[in-house]
Amino acid sequence: MITSIYQEPVDKWFSEFLPGKYGENLSFEPKDLPEELRNKPFHFNDIKIDHTGEKYQYSEMELCSLLCPVIQSVFDLAAYSSTEDPGYNALQIKDTSVWEEESDCSQCLDLSVHKVTAAQAFRLDDASKANVTDAHRAFVGRTAYSWTLLPGQVKVGKSKEGFGLNPKRLNLPDTDDACETRGQFAEHVTEILSRQHRQFTFAFYIYRNLARLFVVDRVATVMTPPFDYVEDPKTFLKFFYRLAQADGVAQGYDPTVTLASSAHLPTLREHMARDHGPIETLIHDAMDDALLYGVSSIWPLYTVEVHDDESGEKSYFLIGKPRTPCSSMFGRATKGFIAFDLVQHDFVWLKDSWRSASQRYHPEWEVYRKLNAKGVKNIATMRCGGDVHDPKLQCTRTQEAITDRSLKSRIHCRLVINEIGRPLGTYETSYDLIFIIACAFKAHSQAWEMAEVLHRDISDNNVLIIQEKIDGKYEIRGILIDWDLCKYKKQLEEDRVATNDDQSGTWQFISALRLQYPRKFCELADDIESFFHLITWCALRYHQHSLLGKPKALTMHVNDMFLDCATSPEGLLYGCEEKFRLMTGSKLGFKILHDETFKDVMNKLLRICQSHYRSLDWHDLQRFRPASIREAQEKKKSQAQTVSMSPSSYQRRLQAALPDIPAARVSYGYKPDNLNTEQISEPTLASHKYFFQVLGDAIQTHDGWDLEPKPLGRDNFADLLDLNLTVGRLTVTGTTQSNMTSS
Repeated sequence: MITSIYQEPVDKWFSEFLPGKYGENLSFEPKDLPEELRNKPFHFNDIKIDHTGEKYQYSEMELCSLLCPVIQSVFDLAAYSSTEDPGYNALQIKDTSVWEEESDCSQCLDLSVHKVTAAQAFRLDDASKANVTDAHRAFVGRTAYSWTLLPGQVKVGKSKEGFGLNPKRLNLPDTDDACETRGQFAEHVTEILSRQHRQFTFAFYIYRNLARLFVVDRVATVMTPPFDYVEDPKTFLKFFYRLAQADGVAQGYDPTVTLASSAHLPTLREHMARDHGPIETLIHDAMDDALLYGVSSIWPLYTVEVHDDESGEKSYFLIGKPRTPCSSMFGRATKGFIAFDLVQHDFVWLKDSWRSASQRYHPEWEVYRKLNAKGVKNIATMRCGGDVHDPKLQCTRTQEAITDRSLKSRIHCRLVINEIGRPLGTYETSYDLIFIIACAFKAHSQAWEMAEVLHRDISDNNVLIIQEKIDGKYEIRGILIDWDLCKYKKQLEEDRVATNDDQSGTWQFISALRLQYPRKFCELADDIESFFHLITWCALRYHQHSLLGKPKALTMHVNDMFLDCATSPEGLLYGCEEKFRLMTGSKLGFKILHDETFKDVMNKLLRICQSHYRSLDWHDLQRFRPASIREAQEKKKSQAQTVSMSPSSYQRRLQAALPDIPAARVSYGYKPDNLNTEQISEPTLASHKYFFQVLGDAIQTHDGWDLEPKPLGRDNFADLLDLNLTVGRLTVTGTTQSNMTSS
C-alpha cells in the first residue's frame, strides 16, 4: 500500500521533475508536424466518453488498445526530432496487461514503456497474440520489469479509482477496490525499483478519461492532480515527449551502473568454474540467469561502480540477481548482491542502500572502520564503501518538491565486504542456531564494550552464517552485519534526556518495552532482548513445537507476538501486546518438542528478560507512552471479552569463533544452571553478562540437544492463515505509518 503520497499542481510537477528542453513549445497539430507523421494520431478522438451511463463502454484492454497508438506517435515524433543525436535510444510502448513474465512475480503491468534496445525482453510468440486484433497486435508484449522504463496502470471499473478525483486536494478513497488499486500500483513500482538500478521512476495512471503522472523515489510519491487527457491531450502527450527526449539520468537511471560489457564475461565464467566450496550454489544463483539469457534476462548482468569514502578510489564489480532484493518502495531500500571484483577477481558481497541524510545516523563504512580499529570479532571485513557520486552526490528529490518538512532526504550508498554468508534460517540444528547467535552476540558485546557502538537492528536478516576452512575443513561461524542504524554511546546518553520519535529497528524483533512505550530512547537492554525474540522467531518457524498442526493458533500467536501494529493519533507505531505480556511474566505460549536442551536455553533466557522487566521503574516510563495509546489498549481489552558433530570439529569451531567461552563462567562468577533471577538485584539486561553466559554454557556441550538436521526447506510459517509476513519484516525508521515500508 502506498502511504507516503503527495499531490502537486501539474505545472510545478513538470518544472520540478521533468522540465524538458529550454524554450520547448510543443504542438501536436497536423500542420506543425513533420510530413512523415501527419497521418499518425496525436489525439484521443476514438475514445468516446459517455458520462451518463452507469457502465463504462470499454474494457481495460480495449482502452489500452486506444492509448497505445497515440503514445507511440509521440515517441516516433521524439525520435524524428533526435535524428542528429547518435546516442538517442528510441522508446516503444507495449500492452502487457495479460502477459506475465516467466518469473516469481505474477503481476502484469497494464502498459510498459521500454527502450527499443530492450525489445527482445518483451517479445511474444504468435500463439500468445491469437485473440488480439490486427491493429493492436504490434503493441502487445510480455511484462518485463527489469527492462521497463515507465509503468502505466489502467482502470475502468466504477469503484476502481484508487487516487481520488478531486483536482484541488489529495483525498485517497478508502474503499476495498481503491486500496487494491493503490496496492497494485505500489507492487508494480516496487518491482521496478527492486529489479533495476534507479534513482527514481516515473509512472502514469489512467482512470477512464482522467490521467495522473507520478514520480517515486525512496522518500515519497509525488503525483499530479487528475486531468482530462481526452478533452485536452497536450499535457499527457508532453509528458511522453519530454520523457523520450530526456537522457538516462533525467529518466531516473543511475549512471554509475551500466549493462556489463561482453568483454568481462570470459573472466567471470572462468572464475565461476572454480571450486567455491559452500557458496558455490549462491554464486551460480546470482549469475546464471544473466549469463544464459543476456538481453532478455529477468536479472541482467551489470557493472557497478563503488566509490571508497576514505581513499577516494573507484572499484568496479559485476552483479546479477540480488541475493536479498528490496521489498518496499520507500526507506533504506537495501539490496544485497554477490559481486565479482573486476580487479581482484574474487567474489564478494555488495550492499546497495539509501541511507538517511540525518546527522543522527553514521555511514556504515565509518562504523566498520571504528569496529575494526577496536578489534571487534565476528563482524564482516569491509573492502570499500562510500556514497554514490555521478559526479554529484546522489540524493532523493521528492522531499524538496513538497511542503511536508518532516520528510528527510536519503543518500545513495554502497558497501563491499569480503564475506559471503548464508541466511540465518539455513542453519541445520538447534545447537547451530544457538552457536551462531552466540557469535553474533559476542560481536554485539564487543562493539558496545570496546567501541561504544549499539547496533539497534537485531534481526534474522542481520545475522549471517559464514563457512571458513579451519584445519582443512569448513566450519560455520555467525557474524553480525548491517550497522547503518547504529548509534554511539554518546548519542544514546543525549537521547535519555528527552522523549524521542526514533523507532528504528525491525518490527518483529524490537523490544516489547519500545513497542508499548514508543517514545522511549533505545538502550542496550532493548538490543539484548531482541536476541531473545530472534531465537523465539526461529524456534516457531523452523522447529517442532506444540502449535504445529494448529494453523489458526500459530497464526494468532505469530501475529500477536511479532506483527501486530497500530498507529496512535500522534503518528507513533505501537503493538505486539503479547510480547509485552511475555516479558512481564506470562509463559512462552508454546513448547519445544523433542529438544530438551534447546527448550531449557530458551526458558533461561526468558527468565533473564523477565527479571529485567521486574527491575523497571514503571512510573518513570509513563512519560514515553502517550495517553492515546493507553486509552486505545484499554478499549481493546474491554471489547475483547541426529547427525552429530565430531568432538574435534566441535572444538575447532568454538576455539575459532568464541575463544573466550570456556572462561566465561569464571569471569562472570556464577553457574547459570543454578541461576535464580529472583536473587539478582541489578537489571539483568543492563549488560551482556547474564545472557552471554547462558549461551556460552549451552554450546560447551552436546548433551540433550537434538542434533538431527532440520528438514531442508522447512518453514512452519508457510501455513499461516492470511498473514503477510512481509509487513512484519519491514524496518521502521520513522514515526508515521507511511514509514512502515522502510527496509
